[in-house]
Amino acid sequence: MKIIKNILLAMGIGVIFWLVYEIGPQKIWQEIASLGVWGPLFLLPYFGVYLLDTLGWKYSFGRDISLPFSTLFYARVAGESINHVTPTAYLGGEPVKAYILYKKNEVPLANGFASVMIGKFLMIASEVLFILIGIEIAVHVLGNRNDPVIIGIQLSIATLALFLLIFLGLQIYGFGNFFSKWAAKMKVLATSLTKYKDALAKFDSVLLDYYRNEKGRLTAAFVYYFLSWCCGIFEIYIFFMLTGQSASWGAIFAMEAIAMAIKGAGFFIPGSVGVQEAGQVMLFKMFGFDSSVGLAFSILRRSREILWIVIGLVLLGRNWEKKYC
Repeated sequence: MKIIKNILLAMGIGVIFWLVYEIGPQKIWQEIASLGVWGPLFLLPYFGVYLLDTLGWKYSFGRDISLPFSTLFYARVAGESINHVTPTAYLGGEPVKAYILYKKNEVPLANGFASVMIGKFLMIASEVLFILIGIEIAVHVLGNRNDPVIIGIQLSIATLALFLLIFLGLQIYGFGNFFSKWAAKMKVLATSLTKYKDALAKFDSVLLDYYRNEKGRLTAAFVYYFLSWCCGIFEIYIFFMLTGQSASWGAIFAMEAIAMAIKGAGFFIPGSVGVQEAGQVMLFKMFGFDSSVGLAFSILRRSREILWIVIGLVLLGRNWEKKYC
């Protein structure tokens, strides 16, 4: 499996180089350079995304757990950096977030793991809503409901929504209980899980208590996560404003929604390398922009991602051995 992931990553990098060659490095650089001295403004929206995501995570805890916002923000930045560099469908950093809170603030692991599971569920659920709204706007802007890209995304979102319902059912039923029953059929796993029986029961209890008794916090978390997706719209807006491009707010909303759907389709490749870049070029062409504009934007977005990954890994590296080992 690791070999396959590496091959796909290499292919993704190859796609990026091919796009640069086909479109022309000079044309791409002209678009990037046109941002001028105000270029750093491009970085602001994603800081807002992190702030809103952190608020969403804060309300993914029950009211009995109160943590400093700065601690949650740090744990989130560190965990997300792991999510981006591992081919784990953006899940590899979630346990890291819970472990940081356990070591830094003595948050019980059951509560920490439950919060990241609830948070991830609500984040994806809000993304589904965001994409569905964006698709409807795209149909209105483009005037074509039968576009293959639109149909493909709709089918993918319908499938994802079904999996989300199943995942919600598992959380309410008892994720640990379900896993224990499944593992009981495999003697080796069943023996290994015996010592974690109480921990799994506590984990299930935290999940069930949240979904039964924290509906207000659940709603708040969902709203914050949804707003974080909306915040990404301003990245496209700032790029257009600084490069002299023009598009309606509806078109920008639709473009961001479709961009998120395309990025999600590359979950099996670290950082969706290649998928994100090719998808952005295709997306911008759909809305009438030159390929160079799409790839320039994609390179800037990738650069911003790398910046936050580096920040997260540096923070994690400076604190891990000193505090968490």
